[in-house]
Amino acid sequence: MRVPLAPLGLGAIALIAGIHFWGPNHIELRLLALMGVEVPGLDLPLTAIPNQVAADGTPQVLVYGPLHCPPAQALMTALETEGIPYLFRDAGMGSTIDQAELGAVILATDDGPSESTAIVLVNGKVLSNPTLESIQGEYRRAIAKGAPVK
Repeated sequence: MRVPLAPLGLGAIALIAGIHFWGPNHIELRLLALMGVEVPGLDLPLTAIPNQVAADGTPQVLVYGPLHCPPAQALMTALETEGIPYLFRDAGMGSTIDQAELGAVILATDDGPSESTAIVLVNGKVLSNPTLESIQGEYRRAIAKGAPVK
């Protein structure tokens, strides 16, 4: 959604510029939402994202990235080798991923995504550019506590 800048005023333009240069935080994004700017995923809890549990009831890793993302591809190969169930979510330009879901995952990252970073949702936590070991640790904790709510 495009918002014309003229009605927003200088303060809003400064706020948007601050978000662009220093990164978003939830207070600034909530202010933008109050001003009528759509912020997909702002109020979507990570536990509401579907498919965190495989059909057999075991926890499942969600891997986000564009189709041809080398870090995501390498990560999925490693998960497959380790026998960890995963589901790939195409987050590239033109994909049909739910924007609220993608927004919630991106908002949960500490440093925001980059073009060369895989983002993973496992055990209700978002990991940006994770190591296989960090995913394995979270996956083991997910199994230990039981599968997240669908």
